Parts: sequence; C-alpha cells; structure tokens
Amino acid sequence: MNDGSNDNRPPNSNTPLPTSLILGTAGHIDHGKTALIQALTGTNTDRLPEEKKRGITIEPGFTQLILPPFKLGIVDVPGHERFVRNMLSGATGMDVVMLVVAADDSVKPQTVEHLDILRYLDVRIGIIAITKCDLVDYELLELVEEEVREACLGTFFENAPCIHTSSETGEGIEELKSALCQQCQSIGNATLPNPLDAPFRMAIDRCFSVEGHGTIVTGSVTSGQLHVDEHVMLQPGEHEVRVRSLQNHDNSVSRVIRGERAAINLAGIHPDEIQKGMELATPGFLAPHQLVTVHITVTPNSRFPLKNHMPVRLHLGTANHPASLKLLEQDELLPGEQGVAQIISDAPVVCGWNQPFVLRMESPAVTIAGGRILDPCAQKIGFQDQQQLGFVRGLISSNDDQTRIESAIGVRTFEKPTHTDLTRMTGIEKPENHIRKLIRDGKVLEVELSNSTSQLIHLQTLNSAKSHVERILNKLHDENPLSVNFNIAPVRERLRFLAVDSVLNQIFSLLQKQGLLQVSMGRVGLKSRGPKLTKNEARLLEHLQTTLQQTGLQAPLLKELQQQAGKQAEAVSQLLKIAESGGAITKISEELYLSVKTVENVENKLKALMTGETGKTMAEIRDALGTTRKYAVPLCEYLDRTGFTVRKDDLRFLG
Repeated sequence: MNDGSNDNRPPNSNTPLPTSLILGTAGHIDHGKTALIQALTGTNTDRLPEEKKRGITIEPGFTQLILPPFKLGIVDVPGHERFVRNMLSGATGMDVVMLVVAADDSVKPQTVEHLDILRYLDVRIGIIAITKCDLVDYELLELVEEEVREACLGTFFENAPCIHTSSETGEGIEELKSALCQQCQSIGNATLPNPLDAPFRMAIDRCFSVEGHGTIVTGSVTSGQLHVDEHVMLQPGEHEVRVRSLQNHDNSVSRVIRGERAAINLAGIHPDEIQKGMELATPGFLAPHQLVTVHITVTPNSRFPLKNHMPVRLHLGTANHPASLKLLEQDELLPGEQGVAQIISDAPVVCGWNQPFVLRMESPAVTIAGGRILDPCAQKIGFQDQQQLGFVRGLISSNDDQTRIESAIGVRTFEKPTHTDLTRMTGIEKPENHIRKLIRDGKVLEVELSNSTSQLIHLQTLNSAKSHVERILNKLHDENPLSVNFNIAPVRERLRFLAVDSVLNQIFSLLQKQGLLQVSMGRVGLKSRGPKLTKNEARLLEHLQTTLQQTGLQAPLLKELQQQAGKQAEAVSQLLKIAESGGAITKISEELYLSVKTVENVENKLKALMTGETGKTMAEIRDALGTTRKYAVPLCEYLDRTGFTVRKDDLRFLG
C-alpha cells in the first residue's frame, strides 16, 4: 500500500512533527519539472511505463521533501495541453506552487494556461524555477527571466523568488530548497488552518486494490485530520466506510492531517465503486448537489466571453463534469469581468464555501473562467432577483463572518439550515454566536415549528413572503367581495412554491401577529379586505358561525337567530350571507343555515346508509340522522338540488 511516492524523511524519530504542506508544480511539457523534483528529492515521480517511455508526465506523481520544520508533499502535475484535466486534478489542495520554465524554451502556451488556472485555485504562495540553465548563456537566461516575469504580472508569482537551476549539474538546487523554505515560512505567518478544528476532507485522485489489503485510495488532505478505525463518508454516494490503515509516503501512520498526502486502506467497499473525483469526508459535512452558486471571473487571456446557458466543463477538486452556466446579472461576461452565476452539473458534485473551481470549454479545449463556490447546495435563483443576489454577494469571502452567516440564512429562504449547513456555506466552524446576535438585532427570526424544532427566517425573506400572501389573498377577495376569509388549504397550495405547510402555517401566524391577516377555524383572510363590519357586527358574525358549528343539525332557524341577536336582528341575514360567501356555513333553505362541517357529516352518514340500489324514504333518512321533519324536509330538498341525492317518487338514491 502506497500513494505512488517515496519518503526521504531524515532518520530521526525524535524530530518534532513538521508543518505539513502540499507543493505542486506547473509549467509546459518537457520543461524539466520531473527532473527538478528528482534533483530535490531523489525520486522520479513518473510511475507509468508510458510516462517513462515518452519522458512526459501524464498522471500526477507524488513524493516528499523535508525542509525542517516543513514537510512538503510534492505533486508533479502534467504539462502537456492534452493532460490539463489531470493537471487540474493534481492541483487540488496545493499550498505552494513551483512554476517551472526551461531556459532553452522560455514561456510557452501551456505555461500561460497553467498560470490562468492557478489564478482560481486556493494558492497564494509561489516560486519560479528556471531549469536547464546549463544549456544557455547568461544573456539568454536574463531574457528568459524577463519573459517569465512579464507573464506572471497580476498573479501570485509576480514578486516570487526566481531561482536558476540545472538538474544535470545541480546548479541552484540548494538555493531553491532555501527559497522554498522561506516561502513556506510566509504561509505559516499567514495563519495555517488548524486541522483539529475542521472536518476531515480529501479528494480522491487514485484508487486501486492491493492483495491482502483490499481497496486503497490516495489524495491530498485539504481539511481536518483522520485516524485509523474512523468512519468517513464517500461522496457523492452517501457510502460510509471504515479506515483500516493509513500511510503517508510509504510510512504507516496512525493519523493524517491537512496538508499531507495520504494512502487510505478502506473497509466495506470495492474499488469498482470508487471513481476519481469522489471525496472522503467527515459524515454529514459534504452534501452532493447538482446546482451551485459561484462568484466567477473570466480568464483575461480568454478569446471567448461567457454567455448565458453556454455548455462548459466544471473542474472541482479532482472531479470534472459537463455542466451548463447560468449568469444571474447579465447575459454575457467579457474577458477579465466578474459576476455571480449558477452552474448546473450533469452529475452531483460535492464542495464547500470558497472552494476554487475552473471552467473549460470542450471544443476548443481551453480554460475560459474560474472562481469560488458561494453556495454548494444552491436553490434556483431567478435572473436579476435582487434580493437573492444581495444575499449571494454577502457570501463572498471578503465579507465578515456575521454578514456571511446572515446571507447564508437569507439564501436558504424557507429551508431549514442546520449549523453544519451554515458551516459548509460560510466556512465558519461555530456559527451559534452570530445567529444569536442576528436574532437579537431583529434581522433573523427563529420560528418554532414544533416543541423540538425551529426555523431560521431572514426578515427580508418574511417580507417577500408577505407580498406573495397579500397578492394571492387580494385576488381571492376581489373574486369574492362578501367573503371575510377563505379555506386555508387552497391558499397554502397556491403558496407551495414558497415553503412546506408547516412553515406556511408559521408565516400565517407571524403575519396575524403583525395585524395583516385574520386566521381562525381553518380559514385565512386579509384584515383590510372583505365587508366593512363594525366591532359589534364582527362579534355577531363570529357568534353566528360558532352557534351553527356547535348546534349541528339542531341549528336555530333564521327567525330564532334574529331573536337571539336583539337590537342587531336586522344585520343577521346579511351576516349569514357573508359567512356563506366565506365558506363557513351552507344555506339549506331561506330559513335554515348549517355549518359546512355539519353538512359534510350528513353526507357521510347518508353514503353509509344508502348503499346498493335500494332507495330511502324521507322518514328513514330523518331517523338515520336523528333529527325531526322540520330539518329533514329542507335538508333532503337541498341534497336533491345539489345532486347529492336523486328523488324517484317517495324514495331517494345517491346521485
């Protein structure tokens, strides 16, 4: 079991654990990257017969260089244009990049493309190595360095050390090691992530089987730490696996940490189930998704603008998939321009906030753009939806932690983000304090869905929902001018695009507390609409509905209701019409009104009674309902009118 590398660790077991970093190479084909690494480490990273035969790197190769106090895992990536996809795969997780340019060939097209790609990857520190210096004179060497410096303008290589080397003579090798150590020190000064605080994550770049061991995967650890016997999740796929054993550069270890190369022996899975581009992560940390929201920059050297809905190939971690690009602010982005977009991948991908990505065209096969992930599990955002775009822009890394947490809650609209979701969306390990402050400041509401669950809703999201609720209810009031309120179920159905029923019910409750809605007995309406009633009339309407609900089939007739109303007797008829229009009661006859629930109960009893083809008389129906002729006669006539029953002579049948 190994990760395709050798270890040149000094034989001193008492040496303190050095800071682990990943060093990657970049540069044109045949510019001496692999030979330079061999001069630095003593290891030839070309491991495939075809690579050794042709003298070029096709797949990324791996080795290690100890420069106390640093331990550098080296990734030697391909340089040929045809192998740029593998270069992107190997570039995942690099901390330091060594740009390699041959003195006898200078800057070439793939040098420029590698520089374009590296603009978007999570790398800040670089070093330039000019190789094959033994093949040219001093004047040409100076000219090559000028050309390299010019190509690096505007990149993190702009002020990087430039070392002249020769793998054949050994010129500059020690100087290069010293410069590498200094560059690594500058990373340390820029605060390295603490692996103890972060979830584990590793993109898989190789998978194979070893007899007696089983499935082995390798990759660069980009987050957290992993121990033997721990369980991790293989994504995409939600496949939980156990770590049998670990190696770091051919050495068995009990753990691997961020910045190290790792070979992991997995239990519970066959190699055929693992593909390049999958990732191992702490369970629950990564969530596969096909839609991601991104901040994107078009490559300055690109000959092609980005157009809305154009097909692209998404390179993310060690994965690459066909995808479609959806611009959210304009129809086109020109070279050098930036914007917010969504990418729809053909297959689920896993990623986290601020993770770099690259977009390439299929034909011609060139790099056209790149950027950072803003929302790894995105909802669809409408073109120029300013509210959602505002939240999305709040997720850009230059914003403070509080703004990013607030924006993440806003982006999720009425979904229920967990703390893990918010960490994945913002990079903030402990969002609890920020959430509490947002609630105190009134920017975010915590809505209880049940005794044990609650929902975070941004105030702007609630206000947006409020406008949708008002629009739908206003339309219903326009269509039904006598109605005070409406059955809540159809209203919820029209608002299904916003949220699920439990959340919609809470929205109605919040809007009721704000004085916008009236909600009672499964009905909802706008307080500002419907018939204009005095306080006494509103109380009487509520009393009439409650009386008819409670008395069932023994409901008072119209004259009795008017007598009970006293001085408000004249208002009873109009109020009953309002209640009928609102769907609370049903008019059976000029004198008899019943609650809708009572009529439903009657119909259910008669369905059970009137089975088969045998009809029932009025007396049989009266007795079955347990009522008197005073109610049975108008009720049977109503059922005949509505088609629920059909009368033939003295018998009635189900309609």
